[in-house]
Amino acid sequence: MTYGLFLIGLFMVLMVVGVPIAFSLALSAIITVVTTGNFTVTAIIHRMIGNSSSYTLLAIPFFILAAKLMNTGGITRRIFRAASAWVGHIPGGLGHANVVASVIFSGMSGSAVADAGGLGQVEVEAMRKDGFDDDFSAAVTCASATIGPIIPPSIPAVVYGMMTEVSVGALFIGGIIPGLLLAVACSVLVYYMSVKRKYPVRQFSWKEVVASTADAFLSLLTPVIIIGGIWTGIFSPTEAAAMATCYAFFLAVIVYHEMSLKEVAQAIAETVRDSAGILLIICGAAAFSWLVTMLGLTETFSNALTSLTDNKYIMLLILNIAFLIIGMFMEALAVMTITIPFLIPLMGSFGIDPVHLGIVLILNLMIGLSTPPVGTSLFVCAKVADISIERMYKAILPFLIPLIFVLFLITYVPSLVTWLPNMMLK
Repeated sequence: MTYGLFLIGLFMVLMVVGVPIAFSLALSAIITVVTTGNFTVTAIIHRMIGNSSSYTLLAIPFFILAAKLMNTGGITRRIFRAASAWVGHIPGGLGHANVVASVIFSGMSGSAVADAGGLGQVEVEAMRKDGFDDDFSAAVTCASATIGPIIPPSIPAVVYGMMTEVSVGALFIGGIIPGLLLAVACSVLVYYMSVKRKYPVRQFSWKEVVASTADAFLSLLTPVIIIGGIWTGIFSPTEAAAMATCYAFFLAVIVYHEMSLKEVAQAIAETVRDSAGILLIICGAAAFSWLVTMLGLTETFSNALTSLTDNKYIMLLILNIAFLIIGMFMEALAVMTITIPFLIPLMGSFGIDPVHLGIVLILNLMIGLSTPPVGTSLFVCAKVADISIERMYKAILPFLIPLIFVLFLITYVPSLVTWLPNMMLK
């Protein structure tokens, strides 16, 4: 137990002094191993390499590249134009289009930051031209980006599935209903705030609906291909990621002619950089979480929680509060890879469905991306809208209400998560 506390304490010290999280995780594990003398550094390295070489993780660079190709190749612009034609006449106008476009883009990329930074540029600029203030536009974009990793595909779901040996396909499909609930909840708030502030609406035009839908038709097929392929068993989630990338390349380069091969090469280079950063975190967290388990911290933690309560719903409340707080300060994938070893014993002790817990955990951490003080999506959207981070903090606060409402709704109504995968993947 003493060495376990030393490990946790050392990790926190390294984080406080500004060491990147991937290196904080790895260094604290290696130093603890050397200090204890009970394990070898070779065992740590083997664990790091073993986790990073998982076939499932191949989906991550493919989904990242697919999102970059869509953002640069005109796909996201066409999606937003179609969404604007469909719902721009409803009070809230392009605010609703923002949410609808995020739902569609969620079915292609699996990344909240890709949604906020790529699609967000198109959304904020269009809303600005229509008379929406920048603070509101940025807040809607940030909140709707939360949907990205909930509706399939989802990069966090890939990592969770790999670490818990839960079906990634079940996690993907389990996120559909919660993602749609998030969209409805955000749209209700957009409607209320838009009516109160008298934001403009667009005139409905069948001509614009037909033209924009036809222009975006091939782009709109992307989520159908991904989800339909997984559902029918034509390809696995990892293969679906590769298919999404190939299809995005086909549209951006061959059909729309909006990307040159030089731009494709740049997107690949950026994907390598981003994927390497994610894999470094996974490697460091693999070493850290393995050592946490070997030192008995997971068992101690599980026993401590079970001594507090034997009620599953109270335990879920405790986990929600804990992850909402942790998600404010730490990167989502790092939190997942560190905490999952602690959660696995709890699933068995309390009879919590692993797919249900996975979606609840992911939504908690995605809300963290939109929560002060260090939410990544907040900084991305503030930059896109060219507003100060202080204004962004204030603007996002009302939108945390529908996000947290849906979080607790799916927490205490598990069938909202589990019903669809149980039905579709029998």
